Amino acid sequence: MALSQEMDAHFLKLPWQTLHVGEFSFFTKVHFTETSYCLLVSDLKGVWCEEAAADVIQERSKELNKRLKAPISSFLGHLSQLIRPLLDSKEKTANTLSCTRTRGTLMLHVKSRLSGLPFYWNFHCEESSVGTVCRHFLQPLISMTKALDSQCQELCLLLRRKDEEIQDYLEGGAVLSRERLKTETFDENSFSKSFMRKNIPEQRGTSGLSERLQQLYSDVMVVQEQQEPDVAGAAAHRMSEQSTELSALTERSAAQQDVGDGQTHKPSQVPPGDVLSLTQQPPVVVSKAKKRKAKGLFT
Repeated sequence: MALSQEMDAHFLKLPWQTLHVGEFSFFTKVHFTETSYCLLVSDLKGVWCEEAAADVIQERSKELNKRLKAPISSFLGHLSQLIRPLLDSKEKTANTLSCTRTRGTLMLHVKSRLSGLPFYWNFHCEESSVGTVCRHFLQPLISMTKALDSQCQELCLLLRRKDEEIQDYLEGGAVLSRERLKTETFDENSFSKSFMRKNIPEQRGTSGLSERLQQLYSDVMVVQEQQEPDVAGAAAHRMSEQSTELSALTERSAAQQDVGDGQTHKPSQVPPGDVLSLTQQPPVVVSKAKKRKAKGLFT
């Protein structure tokens, strides 16, 4: 399932937030309006989404809440008030949300009360298209990784310069007044190995993104959105050039085919003095000195 172009563009600006559903944790993006909603969910093993318009919501509300008579905006407002506080919350939601999975589908079940009556809702999330996964996960995370790597390199360079500065002070006779502030000379390789050994095992699973990483995600997507028009324009220009070249090749191929057909049905004898033209080529005049068969005029 693919998101609509408008919703896809809106979702790109939203950072991933964590939603705990019972014993499961999901990365989630959600957007509610007065007449529709869209949900994008991932557990890092799959990505599912649902984009529901007013007609779908109206039909489903009749099936699940036969005793409730309310406008669509009331249902969506209630769902928004239920879901949004749960994003990035560590609270367990066993009494409010539950989920079931089938092949290619993730169902999120909502159980609550609205106007004193039981309220039920099911989010029917289907597997997202590969394009959606790449745009909302792969491309942003690669960009974030590059940005963080550049930041790390600059910080390592700064630390090495600080060590050189401290060494210069020490050689000039400076003495550290507080021994507890003393640090070892920074070794990038040792630091990297120690960091990986201590931190990588802790990053497994859907633990969520910190506020700093969520902000980095948003910053990366803003830059990508600004660059997309230029990329799209260049791609359109290349497609136009390729289309023009293809048309020219097709015309030349058709002309050569016509010449080949002419060779089959026309005699090879050419009367003296006749002028021949092959697909807009300059005319070839047959010599009048001797009457003989023309060679290679049609081959």
